[in-house]
Amino acid sequence: MALWTVLETIVGGALGGWAMVFGLSRYLGDRLLEGVKAQHSKELAEFAHQRSVLIAEMQNAFSMGATSHMAAVAFDKHIGFCEEYIDAMSNALQTLIQEGAREKPLDATDFFRIRQKWALWLTEDIETKLDQFEHLITKIPSEAPVLDTYGAHVSIETSVKSVIRELRKILATEELTALRSELVVRSLRKSP
Repeated sequence: MALWTVLETIVGGALGGWAMVFGLSRYLGDRLLEGVKAQHSKELAEFAHQRSVLIAEMQNAFSMGATSHMAAVAFDKHIGFCEEYIDAMSNALQTLIQEGAREKPLDATDFFRIRQKWALWLTEDIETKLDQFEHLITKIPSEAPVLDTYGAHVSIETSVKSVIRELRKILATEELTALRSELVVRSLRKSP
């Protein structure tokens, strides 16, 4: 019986040792997992905080940029330029409609004078696009009839509409209108 007792002691000790190893590894694993969870929660909270700070800064920058005195002046100057330029363009297009095809091109002096008057408030991109636009617009009445993409003749009225559409793109009037709408929506959200 002593052999059975020795074997029971050995097997019992081995099982106890395995149980202890298993229990210890489980305990250490749980502690490690809790540490990882805590670190992850901390990083997640820090990320959420940084995100909210960034959003607040962006909203503040937008609000300050769009509602600042300089932004208001720049918008007003841009609108002043657009109105004066469109006036000159309308006069040129009226001349084109009334006189039809001409021997000599439209006079671009008014466009140049207006651009010089508002030069401080025009971007390099707008200047470049207006150069191209004016070059093409002054040639319309003196060259071949205007054709669409299919080669069909286009009426002067249709031509005028496409000129105005192109001018809207160059002067970014649609973007400015969208920005104004966004400002109105944001200001309405903040009011009680």
